[in-house]
Amino acid sequence: MLSRILTLILLGYLALACSAGGPALADDMPEDLVAVVDSSLAKVDGALTPHLGCLDGLVVSHAWELEDRAEYRSTDRQVVLRVPGTAPDLEFSLVHEIAHHLEFVCPSQLELRPAFLAAQGLAADTAWFEGDSWEATPSEMFATAVAEYVTGRSEENRPIALSQETKSLVAEWALTGATSSTG
Repeated sequence: MLSRILTLILLGYLALACSAGGPALADDMPEDLVAVVDSSLAKVDGALTPHLGCLDGLVVSHAWELEDRAEYRSTDRQVVLRVPGTAPDLEFSLVHEIAHHLEFVCPSQLELRPAFLAAQGLAADTAWFEGDSWEATPSEMFATAVAEYVTGRSEENRPIALSQETKSLVAEWALTGATSSTG
């Protein structure tokens, strides 16, 4: 119990220590995309409050040509959205890539992984960033679960099977910064 309390205190301190203002938008972003990104970030702010400090230093930009609808570039902490796109697709993609950013910079996301793997029925030693396919990769499952939680919808064109236990676990983590299954 003391270990869990100390872990939560440390995670709270780390979140506060790295808090300096949240994501920045690239200067050359089209106005209509700025509106979609701002609206999406407002949803992120409301849904992932304990993790907002982990978003500092993140930059959201766009590209007219990109292999996928979006990507997270961990080397420069950048989410790149392919445009044009529909507002719902851009929103889902942005939140999905923000979840990938959290995997690299948010200590509580590391703490969540064992419980997440168990909730998805995966072995404890399953590699987080590897899978037989995109939809079988735990990292992609996590990012999709976060995007579904924040946006309130799933992607019809790229379905990933998420257990109800996983959805509940991600919701608990999103709201509290921890889970009853971690620590």
